[in-house]
Amino acid sequence: MGAGLLAALAWEAQRTVIDTRVTEHGAAAARGIDAALETRRVALEAFAAARGDNVGSDLAGTDAAARRLAEALGAEIGVLDRGLGLLVDTNQPFGTPLGSTPAVAAGLWAVETGRARVSTEPVGASASASAGKSPMLLVPVMRDGRATGVLTITLSPERLVAAAGPERSVLFDSRWRVVASIGGSAIDVPDWSVLAAAPRGIAQTGRAGSGADVSYVVSNLAETADWRLVAWEPAGFSATSWPWLLPWILAGLSVILLITLAVLARTRATILRPLIALEHHARATAAATRGGAPAPALPNLGSIQEFAAIGAALATAEEAAGAAQRRLRALAEAGALVLWRADAAGAWNEAAGWAGLTGQTAPAFRGDGWLDMLHPDDRAPTMAEWGRALVSRKQIGVEFRLRTVDDTAGWRWVRATGVPVTDEAGQLQEWVGAIHDVTDARGADAARQVNDAQVRQTVAELRAVYDTVPVGLALVDPELRFVNVNARFATISGLPTEAHVGRHPHEVMPDSLARPLEDAQQRVFATGRPELDVTCSGPVPGATQQLRHWLASCHPVKDSAGNITGVSSVLQDVTDRVHAEQSREMLVTELNHRVKNTLATVQSLAAQSLRGVRGGHTTLGRQFVGRLQALMRAHDLLADQGWQEVDLARVVRTELASWIETGRVIHYGGSGRIQVTAGQTQAIVLALHELASNAALHGALSRPGGEVDVTWTLGEDGIATLDWRENGGPPVNAPPADRRGFGMRLLERGLAHDLGPNAEVQLRFPPEGVTVRMRFRAGSPALQPTES
Repeated sequence: MGAGLLAALAWEAQRTVIDTRVTEHGAAAARGIDAALETRRVALEAFAAARGDNVGSDLAGTDAAARRLAEALGAEIGVLDRGLGLLVDTNQPFGTPLGSTPAVAAGLWAVETGRARVSTEPVGASASASAGKSPMLLVPVMRDGRATGVLTITLSPERLVAAAGPERSVLFDSRWRVVASIGGSAIDVPDWSVLAAAPRGIAQTGRAGSGADVSYVVSNLAETADWRLVAWEPAGFSATSWPWLLPWILAGLSVILLITLAVLARTRATILRPLIALEHHARATAAATRGGAPAPALPNLGSIQEFAAIGAALATAEEAAGAAQRRLRALAEAGALVLWRADAAGAWNEAAGWAGLTGQTAPAFRGDGWLDMLHPDDRAPTMAEWGRALVSRKQIGVEFRLRTVDDTAGWRWVRATGVPVTDEAGQLQEWVGAIHDVTDARGADAARQVNDAQVRQTVAELRAVYDTVPVGLALVDPELRFVNVNARFATISGLPTEAHVGRHPHEVMPDSLARPLEDAQQRVFATGRPELDVTCSGPVPGATQQLRHWLASCHPVKDSAGNITGVSSVLQDVTDRVHAEQSREMLVTELNHRVKNTLATVQSLAAQSLRGVRGGHTTLGRQFVGRLQALMRAHDLLADQGWQEVDLARVVRTELASWIETGRVIHYGGSGRIQVTAGQTQAIVLALHELASNAALHGALSRPGGEVDVTWTLGEDGIATLDWRENGGPPVNAPPADRRGFGMRLLERGLAHDLGPNAEVQLRFPPEGVTVRMRFRAGSPALQPTES
């Protein structure tokens, strides 16, 4: 007995250690997953708050911000409007036509309740969570207490696994499908029905699907109450416990066996008698149930306390079963098909009669899985009505078409009703309700009339938007014949909208407009890709025949199989923009022309004025004219660039080209291309002109063998360095203060100012040749590096 007691105590101690460890691991893994979900929810809420009203109005900015956030979080992000249409999808290039989200039920829930929700909605009625579909977190975009859109982010199983930690665990969704697992799979834990009934946060011991005994704990997640995390470990002793326990266990078992044999002989009759009575009672109860008769009374099981407890439990179970049968019978008499129960969030957990009606069994119908059996056109309205009732805590009442287990019967109209159940404190605990058949009461004709009215209303609303949108819209078939056009498009040709249908663009529109439009539509049919910003021009109808300009965009229209059935075209009138650009170009051209004329006039006046000065025309005049010509070259360069930033290499090449063509040896190049502003361009051109003129008169370019090196670099801080180095010329001495002319004053005083704030110019006169270093902040880096 002592050995047996020792073994029992060791067994209990080992199980306590395992249960404690499993409980701690389960709590830690649940906190990790909740933290990961909270991080993504808070990030989406911050994104919605930061974007504000620009979420839907500035799609390009929203797309760029969403892609930055998606890159930071390592997940795909989508932006939906209130109707659950995709505005932005970071998994698709910007501009790609987008459809709607597959998570319709969760999206409607988020819009109606204003709360975040996690969806594992599969694509199609027969899809499953194992088909590769990642879960998705949906967060509503709230403005003034109303949801104006929805943000989505995928939850990859790999990241959920990382958040859960290294210990063994399995994460289930609301339908008990595996979302992620660590160190095993669903077969390593008990069946879902056992897990669903297990108390939360308390370690349990049970039989796994693999047949092994495991210790496990079931935890609910704070961020999504529909999900359950099951942490588990193998139950039993570790391998190191057995060597010293085995002899004692064998001795204890021997003693227990002897005692058991002695007691068994004495108590055999006492135990067999109530067992036989229970067997007879079970057979009689089964026979009564099959015949619809009341169950027989429970027999006397004797005075043994355990059998008395069994008898009381059987009596309670039989009473509960009888009550359930009476409820189902009352529902059947009242015309109810299904009796359902849901948690406080409206997620189904029980549905008596549902499997027999639809063929969908647990756990498939749990959560919002029952929506898969509804007609596709009824799912969204049903979920919207369901969500409104859940928010207001009012009675649920909604009608929809249901797929039954008998496929030949078609769709069946039913009405689902339900009421909230609260506790004594008024806190919502669950929802209960029933589903009734309303096919006969509703009638096929009434249903068709309602659907037709809804379709007509929807078409009228879409037509009103189609006709009033301030751009031209048209749809053509594969033969490039118009299928439909709106009123704004019809004004281009001056014909009524119906006159376009069945005709080609070149038959009703000016050729200069129809030809590029038809070419773009043909390219869309050929490639399947949209054609954007196609320029078109043509005269508009009327007596004046004014020339108008448009930008056309063409997008493919595909059927459910992905085949292109047509091309939609959008024409935007950009005449005012084109006229503004033309006016600006004319103004710039006229300004450039007048500046060049002014410089030429100044050059002519200078030449005429210096012609009578003795000795000045050959030196002062040449220098002055050279400087004017340098300014003219800088002006021509900037005018060619539209007075925008210019590549530094082009600036250097433009100014030094005339000296290189005369045979002077000048090398130039750099480690990267640098953009300089208009002011910097003029300053650098004048500086290079002065340096080259001085080198040709007194420096390295004044004798054979002399050469000049012009190099530049761009630092990581955006500071550009331009160096001028002379070598091979006569020895150089620094000029005295009284011999420093315009060129020296330009280099020492004016150049640094013209190059911009914090610019530096260093002018040195070593014997081997003049060196100049200019350091300044470049306008911006060029697109490609080059060297010359």
